Amino acid sequence: MATIQSLTESVETLQRNPVVFAAGLLYAVVVLPQSALSALGIPIVPTVLQMFTFFITPFIIAGLLGMVYEGRVRQTGLGTFAKIGKKKYVSLLAGNLVIFFITAGFGLVMVFLAFLLVGLSFAAAAGGDASILGGVGIVSILIFLAGFLVFLAVMFFLQFFGPAVVADNVGIVEGFNRSVGVVKRNIVPTLGFGLLNFLISIALALPALALTVLPVLMGGGMSAAGASSDLQSAGYAGSSLLTQLGIIVYSFGIAVVMTPFRAAFSVSFYDNHRPSAWE
Repeated sequence: MATIQSLTESVETLQRNPVVFAAGLLYAVVVLPQSALSALGIPIVPTVLQMFTFFITPFIIAGLLGMVYEGRVRQTGLGTFAKIGKKKYVSLLAGNLVIFFITAGFGLVMVFLAFLLVGLSFAAAAGGDASILGGVGIVSILIFLAGFLVFLAVMFFLQFFGPAVVADNVGIVEGFNRSVGVVKRNIVPTLGFGLLNFLISIALALPALALTVLPVLMGGGMSAAGASSDLQSAGYAGSSLLTQLGIIVYSFGIAVVMTPFRAAFSVSFYDNHRPSAWE
């Protein structure tokens, strides 16, 4: 299966070029403040930090994609990271902005439809017509489902924009065109690629879920044993803080390892499935 081949090649690329993880470390350090503050439940500040990192991470991702692409055929290094990062920064930033506006536009449309459908529901309820109210509910579900599927389809076709820009040394428009072209020619393998990424994400989320659930279960055990409420509250607060710190540390480690892996996997898949000559 071509998708499994791409997965294997991405792992081999990383094994031959461990220096790539230095770029993963840099990425993890850059996003650490916003992810840490978010995990600690601090409002507003993570969003502000995300606005800054939005303009920093395209340089890192561009350099990282350049490293893993070069690493497929020879040894790579931080010189390639800096060179490709500077060369393709504007294209990746512009692409991220396009994707951001697509996502924001989808969100706004969904919010508008939600208000519209809620208004229709109130009107139907005021009129006392249960059949209309039920119809509005069914239509609402279908509209939101259809909109969500359209959004997923758009993201599905644009997902190889970054690898296309770096591997083919093209600009933003051609990068999107080539991402769409690769997906159109390889619908089933791309679904396999997405499924593998999804399964990997689920597997990686399980330890973080365990860190969240276990303290709650332990807290329940304390209550059943008859612990005092003050002692239980103190224990829960301590375990909650340890849980948050554990999630932060775990997320940091995952970012160091998985950011290069995902870059290598997407580049390998794109490189293996792009046509020898574009029309």
